[in-house]
Amino acid sequence: MFTFPTPTGAHSHLHRGFAVIDLETTGFDARGRDRIVEVAIVRSDAFGRELGVFETLVNPLRAPGPTSVHGIRSAMLDDAPTFPEIAESILAWLDGVIVVAHNARFEDAFLSAEFHRSRIRLPRLPALDTLPLAQHNLRLPNHKLATVCQWAGVDVVEAHTALGDALAAAQMLPALLTEVGPQRWHHAMPELNFHVSGRYSPRPRESAALT
Repeated sequence: MFTFPTPTGAHSHLHRGFAVIDLETTGFDARGRDRIVEVAIVRSDAFGRELGVFETLVNPLRAPGPTSVHGIRSAMLDDAPTFPEIAESILAWLDGVIVVAHNARFEDAFLSAEFHRSRIRLPRLPALDTLPLAQHNLRLPNHKLATVCQWAGVDVVEAHTALGDALAAAQMLPALLTEVGPQRWHHAMPELNFHVSGRYSPRPRESAALT
């Protein structure tokens, strides 16, 4: 699903802007029984300015998995859409820009598996993984999202929620790309009018995950 640039971060499409995505899942087995339980996408222009946010819980049709990590309980998923119901909306939010994630191969594996189960053919989407980008360019004790965000002066609010992590990664991205070196991402992306179809089931704020 995703196509990645070289480890130095060079990418021929950075001027398009970004769709920063984060997932919460029931576990780590993307091709087995584990499923996505929450997805958040933050669209930003080539300057890193936020243009829009898509966030929804996803009913995995099974137990939500590690509630102590992501804070999602079974009762919260009763009215959430299933993945096939939001699949086309997700593709619309990822269209025409660089898809960004911290450890993007995790997101790639789960999205590819979910789209395959939904019998939807996938386009090849240009993607940027901030994890190896940070590993190759930043001397830090580790390169977890929270550590890289701290280096960038970004607070991770509601860590281990899809929206909290996606927003933090989107805010951290400009600093990381600046540190890496000159990038062709200084052309502003035009204003977008997002049309999101399907049901929208945001995570209740009072049930934020444990940090």
